[in-house]
Parts: sequence; C-alpha cells; structure tokens
Amino acid sequence: MIDWDPRRYLGFDFETSGVLPEYALQPWRVAQKLRLDRAAFPARTKAWATSLVWMRGDYLDQPKGGLNPNINMMADMLDVAIKEKRRIVGWNVQFDIQWLLAYGLEDLVFQCKWLDGMLLWRHATIEPEYQVDRPEKKYYGLKDYVKELHSGKAGYEEGIDFHNPDPTVRARLHVYNIKDVEFTLDGAEHWWRCLTNHQQSAALIEAECLPVVALANLKGLVVDTIAAHDLQQSLSDTAKLCLTKLSSFGVDEKVVRSPKKLSAVLFDNWKLPSLKQTGTNQRSTDKEVLHELALGGDGRPPDPRVKCIKEYREALGNRAKFADAVLESATYNEDGCTHPQAYVFGTYTGRMTYSSKQGTGKDERQIGFAIHQEKSIKKKGDEMFRLTIGTPPGFTLMEFDAAGQEYRWMAIASGDETMLHLCQPGEDPHSFMAASIYKLDYHDIIKGYKAGEVEKKRIRDMGKFGNLSCQYRISARRLLVRGRVEYNIPMEMKEAQLIHDTYPKTYKRVPRYWDFQIAKTKSTGYVETFAGRRVNVVGDWTGTFGWSMASTSINYRIQGTGADQKYLALAVVKPYIRKIGARFAFDMHDGLYFYVPNVKVREAGVKIKDMLDHLPYKLAWSFEPPIPLPWDVKAGGSWGDFHEVKI
Repeated sequence: MIDWDPRRYLGFDFETSGVLPEYALQPWRVAQKLRLDRAAFPARTKAWATSLVWMRGDYLDQPKGGLNPNINMMADMLDVAIKEKRRIVGWNVQFDIQWLLAYGLEDLVFQCKWLDGMLLWRHATIEPEYQVDRPEKKYYGLKDYVKELHSGKAGYEEGIDFHNPDPTVRARLHVYNIKDVEFTLDGAEHWWRCLTNHQQSAALIEAECLPVVALANLKGLVVDTIAAHDLQQSLSDTAKLCLTKLSSFGVDEKVVRSPKKLSAVLFDNWKLPSLKQTGTNQRSTDKEVLHELALGGDGRPPDPRVKCIKEYREALGNRAKFADAVLESATYNEDGCTHPQAYVFGTYTGRMTYSSKQGTGKDERQIGFAIHQEKSIKKKGDEMFRLTIGTPPGFTLMEFDAAGQEYRWMAIASGDETMLHLCQPGEDPHSFMAASIYKLDYHDIIKGYKAGEVEKKRIRDMGKFGNLSCQYRISARRLLVRGRVEYNIPMEMKEAQLIHDTYPKTYKRVPRYWDFQIAKTKSTGYVETFAGRRVNVVGDWTGTFGWSMASTSINYRIQGTGADQKYLALAVVKPYIRKIGARFAFDMHDGLYFYVPNVKVREAGVKIKDMLDHLPYKLAWSFEPPIPLPWDVKAGGSWGDFHEVKI
C-alpha cells in the first residue's frame, strides 16, 4: 500500500458566481462577455471565480489564494504544484479544473497531477446502484463526508451567501472556502488509507483522465442546428402520421398521452392481454408492453393499432430527448454547443455517466442532452439522430471502439477455450454462435456475411444477439422480451429457448465462472476488476436483492474492467492528443471519441490505434491479457456519417 505523504499533496477549491446565480455552475460563461458595463460585477464576463483557496498538504504556511482571484493567482498555485511535485487534491475536482481551463490555464493544468477525494470515497465504499440494504441513496458530497466522519463540525455551510458581493459577506465566504479545503485534504487522506494498493493504482490511473474529461465538459459538443431541426421535423411528421392513422381506430392524442385512458382502450375495448402490472398494481402500458403487443405472439398476430401507438410515443420521446434538448441547450448555452457533463466513475461499475440538466423545478436548465441514451444506428434513418453532433471548423470526429470488449473480457475471466480461440485474429464469434444455434457451417456464414447475403447477415445478427445477451445469465423469457423490445426482432419463444440453451453448451466454462464468482463474492463481500477497482456486495443473499447481488458478482468483473480499460486508454493517449491539438469529446458504450485536426486524422488513426491495441496492462494492472484486445477506428464530419478508417 502506498502511504499518504502530505508533502506530496496540495488542496484547493473555487467558489464561483455569475450574472445569474446558475452561471456559477457553467464555467463556459467565463468566455462570454457582458454587453453592458455593470458596476455590480467584478468582471465583465458572465461568470467568474469569487474565492480561491489552496494550501499545501503539510500545512507549511497559511492558506493561499484570495477573493476575486485573477489568472495570476491561479497560475501561482499550479506553478507551485509543478515545481514541488505536489498532486492537487479537490472534491469533485473535475468541476474546479473546468474553471482553471476556462481562465486559459490549459498548459499548466495538463502538467499537474490530480486527485479527487470524492472519488476515493467511492472507491472505498461503493455499492451497487440498487442499494443493497440501504433505505436511501448514498451521496458523496464534501458536506456528506463531514457529516459522516466529523459530525460535530457539520453545518459550517449554513448562512453562507455565495453570490452577494458585499465585502463582509465575501469575507465569510472565503473563510468557508478555507474549511472546504481543509476537509478536502482530510477526507482524501482518510479514504486513501482505506484503499488497497491495487485500488490506489486504479484510482491514480482514473485521476489521469480528470483534466481530459474536464476540458470536454468545458468545450462541449458542436451542434449542427440544421440537422437538429431536420430531426425535429421528421419526428414531428412521424407523430402526426401516427395520430392520423389512430384516429380511424377512435384514438386521439389525449388517449395516447394518458396511461389510464390508454389502458382502458387496449385491455377493455380491444381485449388485448395485460402483460404486466405497474408498481401501483395498474395495468402497464409501458414501452415493453407496447412492443410485445405490437409484435404479436402466443397465437396473436401483429397489431398495427398498437404499433402506431408505440411509434407515436417513441417519436415524441425521441424528439424531446435528441432534438428539442439539443437545440434548447445550444441556445441556452449561447456558444452553439451542447454541454452534457461527463462524470468520471459515475456508475458503480466505474463507467462515466452524463447529466443534461442543472437545477430543479423552475430553476432547471437544459445545458446538454441525454447523450448516453442516444440511439444506435440499427436501420436506415437512425443516422439522423447522430447527425446533430458536428465538429468544430478544421476538425474531424474520430471513434476508437474496443472491439468486442465485454466478450473478450468474459473470455479472459472464464478461461473458456472456445471463446479465447474466437478472440484470435480472423475469427468471428458471432458467426460461430450463429452456426452453433442453427447447426450451419461456420465458415459458410462468414463467407456469406462478407458477401452481403441478407439471410447470412440475419443469421449472424442472431448469433451476435445471443453472445451479447446470454453471457450474464438471463432467462429464456427475458431473452425473448429483450430480442423483441430492444432489438425489434419478431422472435418466438421457441427460438429464444434455442438460443438460451445453445449458449452454455457452446461456452461450457462460462456457467462455471458464474458459479465461482457468486461463491467468491459471498465469501469476500466484494467483486474486483482486473485493474483493482472494487464494488462491495453485502446483504441478505436470500432476500429481495439476492438475484441482483449474484448478477453483480458476475457482471461487475467484466463491465468494471471495461471501464478501467477506457480510463487506461485515455491516460495513455493524453500526451499524444495534446501534442497534435486534438481533444477528447465524449465516451459512449465501448468507444472513445475525439475531435482531431483534419490534417492529423490519418496519423492519429495509426498512432492512437497502435497505442490502444498495445495498452500497458502489465505495467498498469500487473496483468498480461492472454488474447489480443484490439480497437476499431472510424471517422467523419459528424457523429452520424462515420466511415471505417483502414489502418
């Protein structure tokens, strides 16, 4: 275990404000100038820092910084950290890093090492999101830490006004900020000492990504407003057409928008089967039910009426999330960009999450959109959704996707010989699974798929569906629902059962892995990734959460390792993308996306892929993968017109 040496750390924190209080959470407003000279504000920008506090971890002198900090005061802090080789510690520090970047200190920021006390707390205590044996959601804010470990000092934030420019009020704010930094250093040290050496290593690799993600949050994503308006109109037209069709069945907009009225139409008037209940024991009309009823099954033919209802709801929902929100955020942000805020270690598996709004109720503001829910391109027309995200002038958007990420980590974790063999160059796991399901020739499926044969593609897609859906345990019934709802496959129970039965026969060691992981987790109380990240799984294994706890035991080692792999990837490519003037844009599923200068696309494709294909797993994780872990490369002028880059 690496001990905490106070001489190697420096704590810091910002307090911020703006023309509107909400701008205090929007560092991109620093670059936006006021149109009028308003004497009440200390700077002629729409947002600014009101207090900066920093102090050495060994408390060699008094806290540094001050009120209304300028760029020189901020640079002094960064210079000290660099010269004295101190790691800068904050709480939710990627937000504070955004402010340093907004003030133009990018070069110094990227020379510094960072650490987040909040994330260390998560590393030490994180539990699955279904909150095993916990009545309320756990929060990891600094004040939550103080309340939990220093209860006698809790409440020091009471009465603090963050936006009043009165000198006396600001002086109190600065004292408050000093306490924030003191507790930040205390909390970071406390939780660091709670981590194993392996966990500390994972946390440090993750910390390398903090300025990379902060810069992406600050810069945002360029919105193609024409494409967004086109998507908006297309979805409105779809909804209108569906309503016209539904009118012939006596259904209007009020019915479709009311679960109670729709329930009466579906189950009382049309006599369709009620497939499940809501939490209040009402007949459900959710997405899953509408998909099932629309596709038919169990002797029922497909129902065009329900299909219209489903498509109407989807059109409205998609318009709100992926067109309206994109346009609204770009207008509100006043910089032509949407700013979905990425959070490192946002889920219990370690993966990033995104927030699209700030504030609640009447104070809610649309700053981004639900990028993590963005539609994948499964059929013609789906690319319209992704065309809304464009590129800055002179840049190309590049995708680097970890090929078959979870399949490959399952192969490694389970040690299944068949899976490991199918991860070698030239093999195709999805064609192999399809061949196993339908008793066909493996190489004939590959040949037909590459030749563009429609039937061979359909068969291979079923193999892919089986590989992706069965590796974490699933019932045949649930597999059927997933195929019909998530993949729009008109599958019947017989085919779902066939796929369900074929998977464990094809990969015999995977079910053994399931049993081993469950038993190990029951014994240790946690699951660990290959990189050392942990999740605590404790509680009553025979109770309400028993199945979920067992599923976490199986899934986490794979999905958590996937998160660690992407953080390692960002840490490794960070110096190179800085060198060529590229920057991280966003994270999605198994892919990392970058804005790359047009003149560097070919070079970046070759060099970044080489770095990612040969990540230093042995050095970083003390683990040597037994199979290749390659990455695929695509590029385009927007997210919706990618083409594969041949390396």
